[in-house]
Amino acid sequence: ACVAASSHAEHSKHNIVYVMTDDQDVELGGLTPMPKTRRLLGEGGAVGEAMYVATPICCPSRTETLSGRLYHNVLSDDLGGCMHVNHTHYIFDHSSSLFPALQSAGYMTGGFGKIINGQRNVFNPERPRLVGWDWLSIPLDEGDYFCAEYFEKRPNGTFWKSSLGSAAEVVDKWYQTSQIGNRSLEFIAAAVALHRPFVAYLGPHAPHYSADAPPWLRGEFMDLKAPRTPAWNTSEGQVNKTMHVAQNPPLTSEMVEYIDVHFRDRWRAIAGVDDMIGLIIEQLERWGALNSTYMLLTSDHGYKLGEWRLGCSKEHPYETDVHIPFFMRGPGIVPGTRIAALTSNIDIAPTLIEIAGLPANPEHDGNSLLPLLTAPASEVAVLERGWRTSQIIEYLSVGTYYNDHAKLWLSGPSATPGTPVRYGAGPWTNNPSFTKSDCPASEGTTAGEVGKGSCWFVDSQASNNWLALRVRNSTHNFVYIESYGYRALTATAPVQGGASHAKGIFACLNGDFCQSELYGYGAITADYPTYPVMARERWNVDNLFAATPTHIQVALHAELKHAYCSTRRLAVDRMECGSSTSRTSNF
Repeated sequence: ACVAASSHAEHSKHNIVYVMTDDQDVELGGLTPMPKTRRLLGEGGAVGEAMYVATPICCPSRTETLSGRLYHNVLSDDLGGCMHVNHTHYIFDHSSSLFPALQSAGYMTGGFGKIINGQRNVFNPERPRLVGWDWLSIPLDEGDYFCAEYFEKRPNGTFWKSSLGSAAEVVDKWYQTSQIGNRSLEFIAAAVALHRPFVAYLGPHAPHYSADAPPWLRGEFMDLKAPRTPAWNTSEGQVNKTMHVAQNPPLTSEMVEYIDVHFRDRWRAIAGVDDMIGLIIEQLERWGALNSTYMLLTSDHGYKLGEWRLGCSKEHPYETDVHIPFFMRGPGIVPGTRIAALTSNIDIAPTLIEIAGLPANPEHDGNSLLPLLTAPASEVAVLERGWRTSQIIEYLSVGTYYNDHAKLWLSGPSATPGTPVRYGAGPWTNNPSFTKSDCPASEGTTAGEVGKGSCWFVDSQASNNWLALRVRNSTHNFVYIESYGYRALTATAPVQGGASHAKGIFACLNGDFCQSELYGYGAITADYPTYPVMARERWNVDNLFAATPTHIQVALHAELKHAYCSTRRLAVDRMECGSSTSRTSNF
């Protein structure tokens, strides 16, 4: 569509463009391949230096972000749903749901790319979830970088399934990041022409595995290797970590090669998103809408690449997995703004609600970032002193699985049909005689024996269920973690009112593998954009818990329990909160 520059929106509301990447890290240098984004959004707006997710895995984090609620406030009672959360309810149907609120406020809403996992089911053309969305153009197989089938919806209420062609006809122009960028521009052009305020949500799958390289960037970063951080392939400190981490074997040469190839693919995929963001800003400026538009970038969580011998994934309470990017530009945001306060993905929905001119939603657990983003420099320090200084982060294992869960992009397709996409898989064991059924046995018999396992676990129902408290203030900068076992994951949870159908508690039960961890991160420093920071204390190597005085250990547990109990909204009580949430703060 061709839109004249003079036809920008004639309305009082500000437009919003929200880009949420998938698996994009900060700590390993994942912002480096984004020079346009860093210049146009970061230097041209604000950078949040300490934004954390409430849960480091896709479906829960996206549900939290699009509802403004903590993990324990979006969990399904029986731990069903998508990775244990009631995703469709909180994204589409709940009073906290973001996009229905924006739509009801008069915004023209558009969704492109990955909104949530399992889009073929969520947007089944026979019974699609449409609440909150005027315009949709989303891949039905969101994890396929060359997906041919898209679900379409338009403001007149019509919806249908479109196709780019058969699998045999795949070509490079099907590349998902290009598709969703161009489709979003069609939507923005239509909204600008109609003088409607708009919200465009763009969810590129990049750089999530298989991290397919954009066709125009396949020759980039050919000589790079994943950072060899202080935690990379280390056995140091492993004996004091939870079981599946401690037992992972050293990385083999095959595993290292896989990690390095995956790292290069990830940077290429991130660079493709950077090009998309640059193009959208260019078009917004051309259409005269840039100065009335807020544009922001976050990720659903971070990523690791061989740290603690865990291979390539997320799901852990360490900085690689929970620290995410945050960039935002728009009206009232002074270029070069830096936010040092502890912020969270649950703050995104309240922020966009305030931009829309709506009152704060009492169903949200987060807070609007707009005061921090737009305050005069002389007032920022005062506002940050009144901001949160701790955040609960939570995770319940979604399954026991291994490093081969992540496909590896190798080549293809080409500009013409006939060249299929080729993928490989990561190694998962150092023992050629092993089958997957041998891995849990190996894990169970090597508890506490550092590196004696034979399988590279990335998640474990036996030992990767945890709560963490991230504390960051003028005197403390640490994370405290409590990990629980399989019996806790499957235990019956009490429900207010007497029902007993809920499952999963945060407690150490007899026979489970449990672990407490405490990592100090040293003095708070302004590190953007020079990641990775190679100071050992930044890499969750040295567990300080055992050497911590008993009264501090007790206080840490009390703080963590309070962080859960004081924010619990649902009837399910997974920490024996009862009616009391009082405690004496030590931090």
